[in-house]
Amino acid sequence: MTLKARILIEQLEVHAYHGWHAHEKEFGQPFTVDLELEADISREAASDDLHDALDYAALVRVTRKLFVESRYKLVEAAAAALARGLLTQFSRVQAVDVRVRKLKPPIPERIDAVGVKLRMERADLAD
Repeated sequence: MTLKARILIEQLEVHAYHGWHAHEKEFGQPFTVDLELEADISREAASDDLHDALDYAALVRVTRKLFVESRYKLVEAAAAALARGLLTQFSRVQAVDVRVRKLKPPIPERIDAVGVKLRMERADLAD
């Protein structure tokens, strides 16, 4: 039996150095990352064993590493690289929705955040 589910990681706060402007590259800024990862959870649902599951802590650790250790000018490029990396490192994940929010964008108007939301499927890796 297949049991398709979405694994959720919400509001992961990270400090990263993505941005177009010199001060963004030098000082960095806060971002939040939301993930929805599609996977078959029939194995862990039946066994109730963490060894059979996608480990949330591992997902967070890899997300932080992928998002923080590389630098991009555009949040779109950072989000796409994150999605590719997650699909590459977690073979059970069939698709990932990534939402990245830049919490202090260099825009003079009062604004909570700017960002991007994208979806990447395993088949997209071949392109």
